[in-house]
Amino acid sequence: PVAGIQDDTVGKPGQDPTERLRTMAESGASLVRIDLLWSQVAPTRPANPADPRDPAYQWQAYDRALDVARANKLEVMFGVYGTPTWARDPTVTLPKQGVFDFAVRPKDPAAFGAFATAAATRFAPRGVRRWEGWNEPNIKLFLYPQFERRGDRWIATSPQVYSDLQKAFYTGVKSAAPNAIVAGGVTAPTGDRCGVSCRVAGQPTKPNRIKADDFLMALNAPGLQPPMDVVSHHPYPHSGPRETTPPNRTYIDLYNLDVLTKTIDRTYLRGKKIWLSEYGFGTEAVAEYELHFTPQEQAAYIADAFERTRANPRVQLTVYYFLHDHKDWKSGLLDINGVPKPGLAAYALPLAIDAVTSKAVRLVGQARPTIGRTKVQIEWKSGDTWRRLTTADTAADGTFAISVRPANRVILRAIWDGQTRSGERETWTSPEVTVPALAGP
Repeated sequence: PVAGIQDDTVGKPGQDPTERLRTMAESGASLVRIDLLWSQVAPTRPANPADPRDPAYQWQAYDRALDVARANKLEVMFGVYGTPTWARDPTVTLPKQGVFDFAVRPKDPAAFGAFATAAATRFAPRGVRRWEGWNEPNIKLFLYPQFERRGDRWIATSPQVYSDLQKAFYTGVKSAAPNAIVAGGVTAPTGDRCGVSCRVAGQPTKPNRIKADDFLMALNAPGLQPPMDVVSHHPYPHSGPRETTPPNRTYIDLYNLDVLTKTIDRTYLRGKKIWLSEYGFGTEAVAEYELHFTPQEQAAYIADAFERTRANPRVQLTVYYFLHDHKDWKSGLLDINGVPKPGLAAYALPLAIDAVTSKAVRLVGQARPTIGRTKVQIEWKSGDTWRRLTTADTAADGTFAISVRPANRVILRAIWDGQTRSGERETWTSPEVTVPALAGP
């Protein structure tokens, strides 16, 4: 899959994205996902909303981010969402907490479609071909409200709202860029047990989230079925790597993606490819995501995610969220002071066990910063000394595979040295991988 990174400061007014985008390129990202906020670009109502030259539009921060990304040979993908104050549905009252102020549903989805036309008209000629309609529309944090009370039941309203938004968005982007790839869904991993309808007696507080599979099934209803070329999802983990998932789960994460593909294939979206456009492993608990791991576990799990998504033919793209920690989120590859965590090397040069048989152990990896075919050195640890084991030749995208036949447990690592997309020469060393001894004779 295409490997991307996101960072919250890229695209923000007053922020210089140069250093962070260069770090992404040097660390092996080929794509950067940027939140293109409708509310930021259009703080006042434009007179001609489909025209990017309308004086109400403020594109400057995104223009700069795109220029810097292109200079570092990074593809840009825009996730477009965020209702401006002037476009909000006036019948909706924003709650005091737990919802972004731009999450209130738009009064008129056509306004979002016109903005999509303007954005694609401005950016598609400059190479932007991947677009996402809205962000996590199945949770109240990004689209509000999710439910309304009708008699003695809570009824989900967000699927209808999102369907209207995505229809307008898809049409708007395609009108300006017919060859664009427009993703939809863009679902958060976790929902409430209510589904899309439940009795108030069994759910005394208003539900705030819809499971991703329930949300997609709701979109399958006659009259909804919004167009999308690809289905996007955010499979933030609910545990460390696992091979089975407990019953009655309310989430779709990295380790039960089969639920997502099976759900897609039960709907009008059958056979669609998947973008995993946000995932990450936090190293400290934060208010919105308490699950966290040690920095060493983060590195190991990033390599494991590479191996799993590489083996999944439906997954076309992955985006790690995100580059640099801040006070509200701690899954960064750099800590809050900008110091690299072990996860940065795991992202740049993942190495993971792919299969173990009685005859061999197969490992797969990728030198992500490469700009073509290259060589990766594989070393094994002898006491405190690292010794050369073999050299792996990569494909053009830096991927490689090796098989080893250890009689005893052995620790391996990979080393790559070469020119990155940014034009700099870098050396990356993967985190260590412990390879078990073969069980056979």
